[in-house]
Amino acid sequence: MAGISMNGVYNHFIQDYVSKDVTQADAHRKDELRDVYKSIAKINKKSPLYLLTDDDASRNDAIDIKERARLLQGNIFSLSNQDDKSSLNHTSAFTTDEEKVTASYIGKTPDADVNGSGFDIEVTQLAASQVNRGKALPRESTSVLAPDSYAFDVKLDDQEFEFQFSIYQTDRNSDVFDKLEKLINKAGIGIFAEVIDVGEGRSALQISSTRTGLKSGAISQFEIYETSGELAKGSVEALGLDRVSAPAANAHFTLNGEPKTAVSNHFTVGGKFDIQVNELTEEPIHVGVRRDNEALVKHVTALIDNYNSFVLDTGDYKDEKFKGDKLKNEAIGIARQCLSGIEDIGIKLEANGTVSVDKELLGQTVDSTQSDESLAPVRKFADALIAKAKDIAVDPMKYVDRPVVNYKNPDSKDNTASPYITSEYSGMMFNNYC
Repeated sequence: MAGISMNGVYNHFIQDYVSKDVTQADAHRKDELRDVYKSIAKINKKSPLYLLTDDDASRNDAIDIKERARLLQGNIFSLSNQDDKSSLNHTSAFTTDEEKVTASYIGKTPDADVNGSGFDIEVTQLAASQVNRGKALPRESTSVLAPDSYAFDVKLDDQEFEFQFSIYQTDRNSDVFDKLEKLINKAGIGIFAEVIDVGEGRSALQISSTRTGLKSGAISQFEIYETSGELAKGSVEALGLDRVSAPAANAHFTLNGEPKTAVSNHFTVGGKFDIQVNELTEEPIHVGVRRDNEALVKHVTALIDNYNSFVLDTGDYKDEKFKGDKLKNEAIGIARQCLSGIEDIGIKLEANGTVSVDKELLGQTVDSTQSDESLAPVRKFADALIAKAKDIAVDPMKYVDRPVVNYKNPDSKDNTASPYITSEYSGMMFNNYC
């Protein structure tokens, strides 16, 4: 009976309180964990002694507050792919011919790379897979292979694989093709088989490599042959499985006139560009980096939406022990400090503490040459929200009713850090958040 009861408690705990997802805000390095510990210790060193009530409401409030802060921080982090998570830098790669060459920016120094990093590319050969196309045989005719058990081998990347199959008296060529198609594809070794209709009631089995290009020194991606063994021979010759109709090839191109090769049509350049070549080029195509103003507008709008959700959700939360007004007012105070007086760029602080956005006016600001200076308050706002979210996560109990029992002497040298007091409910029980 006790076991059943404990299982119920555990399941309730997992369902209601443990985080449902993992965000970038949870991926802490050692130095970040050290900073969290130091923050907790610093708060407690001179913190008064509180009376913490041992009840479900207080625990639930602390957990809920911490989750709200964690969600806010994670949402802000997800808006930027830069190391500085409050950064508003949004850049994208471009090419002068998107149909033939596409590019994505993967660098970490957008300010330096905009209008300053780029190259010309010319593609003279695309990377290709090896293709073996077998003999064209009448589909409905009796199998060219006599009834028996056969085997053939495939050599791929210095590995050898044996395929065995049986032919029955009633099998037609189409039955043999279907059988080998399923057998090869089910193996999943890096080759793909399909039955090709070549017209006039004839079909052929085509076998292709799933990757392109050739490694240095290689002359083919795969070989199909027969070796000595107990099973019948002749399937490779009868079906033409070893006939190479298109050899594998590397991509050949130039970067600013310098010859380059790649085993794939998808590669990176300089750790800054992710390149996909689709067609041969008749003239050089320029690849560069530019500001992505549309993404920047979406970033600022999403940042404001996350703040508004946090303020409204906190204000709607009613509990006699939860200091919702304190948490809400602190968040609104951040907005007033950072965003007041910037209506001219489309961001306005409303009477209820939320923030409204005029996307058209914001878009004009982003497109202007002075956008960096104009959006400085927004960057400051993002930094302050992240700092507040971290502060809430470190000490969520300050938003739960907790009477003071005794104040510490601020001048005493006997004050020691007690890092688990603030996290009695939210740290020791839920240490996966810290």
